Amino acid sequence: MQQRRQPANGNGGVGNATATGAIRPEEQQPGLGQDAGDKEARMPGKATGRGCYFSLAFSIGSMGLACGSLWQIPNSSDRISLQRGLVLTSLGFIYFVSLTDFCNKYLLETTHGQRFRRKYRLMMSDVLEITNKIVSAIQASFSFLVGLIVCKSTCTKSFVYASHFLMEAYGWFGTAYFMYDIWSMYKVHTQKIADKLHLLRITKGQGAVVSNGYANGKVNGKSSSGNNNGSTPTNLHEICDYDGACVQIPKDGRWDFLKYVVTHPVMMIHHVFIGTFGLLVVTYIRGGGHCIYSYMFMMEFSTPFVSLRSILSTMRLKDSRVYIANGLLMLATFFVCRVCMWPYVMWRYSLAIEAASLWSAMCGLPRGCLISIAILFLPQLYWFYLMVLGALKVFLPQKRRPPNAVLSAKAAATPTPTALGNGKN
Repeated sequence: MQQRRQPANGNGGVGNATATGAIRPEEQQPGLGQDAGDKEARMPGKATGRGCYFSLAFSIGSMGLACGSLWQIPNSSDRISLQRGLVLTSLGFIYFVSLTDFCNKYLLETTHGQRFRRKYRLMMSDVLEITNKIVSAIQASFSFLVGLIVCKSTCTKSFVYASHFLMEAYGWFGTAYFMYDIWSMYKVHTQKIADKLHLLRITKGQGAVVSNGYANGKVNGKSSSGNNNGSTPTNLHEICDYDGACVQIPKDGRWDFLKYVVTHPVMMIHHVFIGTFGLLVVTYIRGGGHCIYSYMFMMEFSTPFVSLRSILSTMRLKDSRVYIANGLLMLATFFVCRVCMWPYVMWRYSLAIEAASLWSAMCGLPRGCLISIAILFLPQLYWFYLMVLGALKVFLPQKRRPPNAVLSAKAAATPTPTALGNGKN
């Protein structure tokens, strides 16, 4: 049987990645499709996935051009010109979009990718979610590496005034990621809605209950409900996002970009601030102080662990030892690199300017600088709070009463006709 093409619902150039090799949602849910052998027989001809390697070539080429444009800069303290900066930003967009396209096509069109998706029963939104997290982890690794190099080069010279061209260069290159990632997360969000609406339609006449995009039951022996932060929607027509908030699915299935931005203010402020002011203003317009800003780049050291946690959750491996070990590493690195980092930097700054105390050093900063620190620091506290709640759910699970006890409690709480007649409530 020839498989029908699905509409393009990818992120960042995913339209071409939605190929005939994609597994339909009804084939991925237990009890909603035939066995794996039948599914294999329904697949089209042998998947080659040659197109994904063109995307990989574009990705590697754009990164090579970006590095080559910096090769002839003679001194580490030289500035990045506006023209060179715009070229780096353009190459950044090409790199992250083509890298996303490569990951999506690899999972959708290659034999290994299709095998991986069948093993973990991944829907289209799961593929986009995994790709988004992979790209996020790669960007974070680059950011940490740049921060480490600049820190070793500048902090021994001057904590406040030293500069390094690599900081400005990645400021231009990295700002493309944060602008692109907003659109990428929006596409993941809309695909989650599309997948769940499709599941609601195909399970409507079968009596199956759908929770967060998956039919209730067990996949590979593990529960399939909930989302990557442990939260569960209270309504069948809701989905849970990465920040734990449950949003109502519109009846027509449409969720425009502006509505997504308005309903996710914390993430939008964080991305826009880091992508514009956080990277461009502090590295290019101001100049200097790159030792301090290198610590901000090294804050990304915890991101790969956060991304891996989401990927393992999407694969429904929350009960695995890898998930628990990664969660502990995520908590530790996030606490050190994102919660403790700024107090440490401010302490180093107070020593560098020979201030009487840390508080007096902070009071001497311009108001705009203090507001910027708050915008950057307060979301970290909020996300760490969510992580701690998720960890408590894993290590201190609530004891569930047996179903008979729950039914008995409900029956006891329901007033009988005799009781109502006697005036009892």
